[in-house]
Parts: sequence; C-alpha cells; structure tokens
Amino acid sequence: MSTVAWIIVSVLALVLMSVSAAWYRARADARRTTLTLDTTTKALDESRRSTEHLETRMRTLRAELAESHRSTADLTARLGRKNPAEASRALGMWALERLRQTRAAGTPLLGLAIGPGMDLTTGLTEAIRVELEVLREDVGTHAELVAIDLGDGIDARSSLTVLRIVQELAATLAKRADELKVSIARDDDLAVITVAAVGSSDASPNVAAFESALAALAGTLELGPDPEDADTLLAIARVGTGDTP
Repeated sequence: MSTVAWIIVSVLALVLMSVSAAWYRARADARRTTLTLDTTTKALDESRRSTEHLETRMRTLRAELAESHRSTADLTARLGRKNPAEASRALGMWALERLRQTRAAGTPLLGLAIGPGMDLTTGLTEAIRVELEVLREDVGTHAELVAIDLGDGIDARSSLTVLRIVQELAATLAKRADELKVSIARDDDLAVITVAAVGSSDASPNVAAFESALAALAGTLELGPDPEDADTLLAIARVGTGDTP
C-alpha cells in the first residue's frame, strides 16, 4: 500500500475516532440532560401536589374558622339572652383585662369588639400568646402556647378564668425551668390547662394560695413530675367552663 493510501486511511481512522468520541459524549450529555429533566419534572410535580394540598388545607381552615365564628356568636347570643347583665359584666371584665395586658406588653389592641358575636376563642389565644411573650421579656424563660382546643367556644368569664390560670401557673414556674409549654383542652364541661416546666430540677413550688383560689372556682390542680420526662414538672389545672346554655 502506498504512502498516500496509508495517510488517507490514518486520516479516516482519526476522523472516525473523533466522530465516535463526539457521538459518545453527545449520548452521555443526552442521558444527563434526560436525568436532570426527569428529576426536575418530579420536583415540579411534588411541588404542585404540595401546593394543592396547602390550598385545600387553607380552604378547610377557612371553613372551620367561619364555623367557629358562627358557633361563638350563637353561644354568646344565647348567654346574653339567658343573663344579659352577667354576660355584659363578663365581657367588660374581659375587655379590661385585655387592655391591661396589651398596655403592659406595649402593643396596641386594635378593633376590640365588645358584644354578642365577638370571637372569644381567637381572643383568648391571642391573649395567652401576649402573656407568654411578656413573660419571656421579663424573666427570660422561653414560653409557648403549644395547643388550644376548647371546642365550640367559650364565654368571656371562662376566657378570663383560663387566662388568669395561665398567668399564675406560668409566673410560678417560669424561674424554675428552661422552657414552658402551655396547652389547653376541653374535657366535657371542663377546661384543662397544662403547663409543662421543661428543665425543672427544683422541688415543687408552694401553690397553696393558688389552690385555694382555684378551689373557690370549683377547680383542681395537679402538680408533680412528668412520668415520661424526669426533668419536667407538670401543672394541670381543671376548671369548669360554665358556658353551657
């Protein structure tokens, strides 16, 4: 074979090798692009599903909130019809307590509506959160409202009672703990207020005066170590809501 032929064959071989290498690189790039596209598509699908779930949840929460407002309004109206003077006094005392609280916290209280239909459930939740925030600033102990579920609603007198119990228990336990966790629930016609003092190693405080006040409200107090957490002290107060028509 002549020298020219060898040169042509060599050139063709080099061209073939270059084309083959380019083809393999393109194929690898295509696979990577396809994998990236699949991953991105899956992420978009997951994001879309999450968004749809959140939108559905928001619609459900709006419906539940509207129903809660209707229930609270109906309950407050029934209480007002049953004993207008007592209901009015209770609402007035609740309003005065919220004004005192927000003044102490240095935050404005906008749009406080007094009268039948006011949303006491939301108001109580806000009041407890403000109280715990004031406690954090004054004492330095982190405190949070973990959960509150009082069912169909609560009247002003009971809201004030629950708030005062939270205030006293939190103030009593704050300096003895690293963190306070407050939860409120309903047990038939009782409001159950639980304050967990996490990181508490001191002996249980003297709460005799508080128990006497609670007893005057036909309430009870349990105070002792959390059986599931050795460094947590549990205070559980139970008091009648008195909001049945």
